[in-house]
Amino acid sequence: MTETLTRMFDRLALHVGGARVLALPLLRTLAVLAALAWLLLAPAPFQESQALLLATLGFLVYSTAVEAALWTRPAATLRLNFYVLLLDQLFALVLIALTGGARSGLYLALPLIAALQSYYYGIRRGVAVACVSAAAYLAVVWPTIVGLEIPNVAMRLIVLLGTAVSVGVLAEIEQRERLRGATLSAEILDRERFIQSVVDNLSEGVFALDADGRIVAWNRAMETRYDVPAAEVTGRRYFECFPAAAREPWSQSLGRLLRGEIEEFAEEGVDHQSLRTGMVVQNIKGRLLREGARPAGAVLLVEDITERVGIERAARQAEKLAALGTLAAGLAHELNNPIGVISTRAELMQLDAETRPLPADVREDLHVIHRHAQRVARIAQGLLSFSRHSSGAHGRVDLNRLVDETLLLIEKQIVRDGIALRRALAPTLPPVWGDANALQQVVMNLLTNARDAVRKGGEIAIETAPAAEPPGGVRLVVRDTGPGIPPEDLPRIFDPFFTTKAEGTGLGLSISYGIVREHRGTVDVQSRPGEGTTFVLTFRGAGDGELA
Repeated sequence: MTETLTRMFDRLALHVGGARVLALPLLRTLAVLAALAWLLLAPAPFQESQALLLATLGFLVYSTAVEAALWTRPAATLRLNFYVLLLDQLFALVLIALTGGARSGLYLALPLIAALQSYYYGIRRGVAVACVSAAAYLAVVWPTIVGLEIPNVAMRLIVLLGTAVSVGVLAEIEQRERLRGATLSAEILDRERFIQSVVDNLSEGVFALDADGRIVAWNRAMETRYDVPAAEVTGRRYFECFPAAAREPWSQSLGRLLRGEIEEFAEEGVDHQSLRTGMVVQNIKGRLLREGARPAGAVLLVEDITERVGIERAARQAEKLAALGTLAAGLAHELNNPIGVISTRAELMQLDAETRPLPADVREDLHVIHRHAQRVARIAQGLLSFSRHSSGAHGRVDLNRLVDETLLLIEKQIVRDGIALRRALAPTLPPVWGDANALQQVVMNLLTNARDAVRKGGEIAIETAPAAEPPGGVRLVVRDTGPGIPPEDLPRIFDPFFTTKAEGTGLGLSISYGIVREHRGTVDVQSRPGEGTTFVLTFRGAGDGELA
């Protein structure tokens, strides 16, 4: 009941411009009720007075009009306050004169009018109105002052002036306190805006949870980095918005933090499946918030280290490739001579077998030896390619033309296997600076791997487009609809000799990775089991390469 009345009061106050303005129609209603009550309870001679009835009726009509104006057009009505003041005093003095003069109890209307003027318009105006009201009241009741009415009238005049002064002083105190409160509120708001600005401009992500795990703050870094607006998640439970996080080990630390079992936690190198930007690597720190001794929530700092981890992994990969390249070069040279001898001898023995009858199983063994010798030779050749540095024949390379030339070599094999080939080459592609033969080897390796992965009825797409980063760069995309790469294999696909193909050497992607790195490019792989694989290669433009 109390809450209902409070809400109703707030709505009424909002309608007329605030609680202070709402007091005006309420006080006028009380004044009308008081006048009617006096008239109804007054002795018969007063009730039979036509002049008193007309004055009361006029006051009733006038007050109703003022109240209606306050409800419908409060601002315009308040601007007419001086005229309303004159009419209020006039009606008050007329009613006092008609109800007994010095003996009338309606004199209470005058202190009320003076108090309202002091409260709303300041002590000076209130005292001035009180003085004018005192003089007018004295003039009206003078003929009726006899005997005991003399001290009564004097007391009433003192009360009239005292009311105006005291209410004016209280109004000024209230005004100062109101200004002080407004100043403090403004300072608090400025401080909150400053703190919010600091939090929003942090490069690290920051978000806060209440005791139930609902998100109550979500800074700009979290919005931009993970493409999740604050409005989308604020007020919702964190694990409801990000169900993948609930399956990650650090979620247990967060649960203990919210329950107040620990004060803080720190998790480094967390692999997190974000809602829209894929797999990321984060450092997460959480701190418990308390209200007194009771847990009230938590604030979490999220440092995204995906790029840094990628650079570190690329550096380790480059170091690994450099070390293995040295080893591979020596191993390939050592293997080439004996493998050449074995292969040659096997070929000669096969030729002799055409003129000298040999058992069928021997001929089959010779065929197997020759085939595997050729495979070892290919591995040795791959090792040499892997370890060999670029010839240095760099120039401006039209990547679209290079892709077309590579497709001439492999397109028929792809189509013959029942695989659709889709190409989308940007017509205004800027040239890159590099070794055309080495880059063609990269494209050939990617297309060959895609062909081996895709079954009949699948699709391979190759696309080129200008790259946003680096400026003036070029992006090459090779996408297939194959079975995808298992998550546990994805970090190893560029390792030399790692392969999942029965006849593979495990060197194609390693060699391709080394070539791209030599060209100061980047390689990004996106793959999920059952959803295919996408290789995204970026190269610097010809201008960047010429300056290098």
